[in-house]
Amino acid sequence: MSMRVERSDYDPEDGFLYYVCFKPNLEVGKEEIQARMPIEAAVSVSETGELADLSFVLPKQCRNDQALTFIRKEPVADYIEPRVFIAIPGSNGDAVINAPAKLDVDLAGRIVGMEIQWRPGDVMGSA
Repeated sequence: MSMRVERSDYDPEDGFLYYVCFKPNLEVGKEEIQARMPIEAAVSVSETGELADLSFVLPKQCRNDQALTFIRKEPVADYIEPRVFIAIPGSNGDAVINAPAKLDVDLAGRIVGMEIQWRPGDVMGSA
């Protein structure tokens, strides 16, 4: 599995920031990102704030084989149009929340990563 999840330390103003890398060897901040597409993700987190699983609806322009290149290579990911489902092995979620997220798309039109922001205590779905 090449997917990896990075999580920032908790910040009282920003909450937790997660970055899910779909592209192997992606260096966050160094990759040539053509677009960041805002979406909303349904996220399951553990008691300690670890990401357990997530689901999101793909924007219409990303509902193609090219955009899904890296996601389809993940054995823990499933795509049932228009939604992507991803389970993180070895993790169990205690809470399900809606959180604002952004898909990162490279110059070739492939989804290479995803940033998720979760502010504990926010009303579900707010940014």
